[in-house]
Amino acid sequence: MEKLQKSTSIPYKTFGYAASEYLKIREKELLNISFYQDSINKYLPRISETNNNYPILFDIYILLGNSNKRKGLIKPALQDYITAENYALLANDIERTIKIKGNIALIYQDMGELEKALKKSKESLHLLELNKKELAGKYYSNKYKRMLNVAAIYATLYKNDTTKLQYADSSLQYYNAILINKDFKLNNYYLGKVYYGLGTTYSLKKEYSKAGLFLKKGLTFFKKSKSSSYLYKGYYNLGYNHYMSGDINKAKENFLKVLKIKKDTILDYNYLYTHYYLSKIHTNQNKIDSAKYHLTKFIVGYEKLTSRKKQQINGAYKIDLDKKIKELKELKEYIANKNFYYRAIFIILIFILIIISFLVIKNSKEKKKANEKLDELLAKNSKKEYLTKKPFSTSNDVKIKDEQHKQIIKGLLKIEEKEYFLKEEFNLYNAAKKIGTNTTYLSKIIKDYKKMSFNDYTNELRINYIVKTLSNDKKVRSYTTQAIGEIAGYKNSKSFTRIFKKHIGITPYQFIEKINKEL
Repeated sequence: MEKLQKSTSIPYKTFGYAASEYLKIREKELLNISFYQDSINKYLPRISETNNNYPILFDIYILLGNSNKRKGLIKPALQDYITAENYALLANDIERTIKIKGNIALIYQDMGELEKALKKSKESLHLLELNKKELAGKYYSNKYKRMLNVAAIYATLYKNDTTKLQYADSSLQYYNAILINKDFKLNNYYLGKVYYGLGTTYSLKKEYSKAGLFLKKGLTFFKKSKSSSYLYKGYYNLGYNHYMSGDINKAKENFLKVLKIKKDTILDYNYLYTHYYLSKIHTNQNKIDSAKYHLTKFIVGYEKLTSRKKQQINGAYKIDLDKKIKELKELKEYIANKNFYYRAIFIILIFILIIISFLVIKNSKEKKKANEKLDELLAKNSKKEYLTKKPFSTSNDVKIKDEQHKQIIKGLLKIEEKEYFLKEEFNLYNAAKKIGTNTTYLSKIIKDYKKMSFNDYTNELRINYIVKTLSNDKKVRSYTTQAIGEIAGYKNSKSFTRIFKKHIGITPYQFIEKINKEL
């Protein structure tokens, strides 16, 4: 891609920058986002809209859409895909048009706009049929993928409104049509997806016996294709299917398989509700310790989610939490009727309820305190005041002891000016090497003049930089915490959030939320 970036051809140069940015985002590599965006914005408008350039303009915009989608910027990704679709139509490129309509359909699904997603998917299928001869061998591989998408959309529409049985029937019709078409030559992964889809749809229709047969068959193919993500989903759906049909032993068996695949580092609907259903099963089996373990896992995991994620999974936060606490009380009442051992556990669970109530109250107070802190920070920012201690470059009261000290401080000023501290590889050794001194002497200089360690000095520079950037750049405020941390030179979002809160007193998310409201 570097060769393309150096090309004298503006279209190829622009494509090179767009492709490099996407590949780095996909591989989760450190990248200078502003560099790629500035380069793309510089060259993209210079590409003339001619017949020869329509295909590469399509490729550039689909890459931009893919990058924005991976950043979580769904609406900008949709706009990029729509622009790409226009270029595909101008180029009269059927294959590209079919491809981009599929991408747009997936974006609409992510946005919950299922009718629009369905329309785009059906447009793709219609184009396929009109151009069957021209597409030749690519016709079948494109068709079953689009049919799978349409079937899944119909299943979700039925899930959202189970009074409309026609949605479920349409979903099943598409899945079955894929299976009976011998020209498709499906591999194990796609066969698994078809059977998984059939099982899920029958489960939604409460035809649990049929659903179980298809879900098991889907799992067989997912094992062959070694698809851990669909094994995870398949075991959960099969566990849920058994639970709803009343076979709690088989439900338990499959839910436990779910937990073997994914640990509590990944909090999603399937993981949380696996613990929820296991707690219900163990309660039914009088296995109180296990019931308590899984219900606690559910509540603790649920509390770790962001407010937005809670709403996505279960609706309003307070209503759902009240429901789970009510179930916890019911479990305690059940235990209270048992022997002394069970009564002891009942007391422990009461204590858990008190802790939950305390945490809710504490969270409310902390939120109030955070808002006050945010108001203070925004007031400082509007007056162009530094939010933490001043770096060397703005210190007017530094009294330098000798010439050697002066040279080292001069080197530190240059590091601040060139923003070398934003690089991930920036550390004491590299800084000392860049300045031309040793690590011991550099640490001592920073300790003497700044009254802090090298690590604290680095974090101070980085946090000042990112606070200023967030305050002035709306686009950066839309990035994920991970992406913002990477801009500031941090490898992971946890370290960045911890250090940001230590210096500023609040999390990056709280800071951004308040700025967006104020501006």
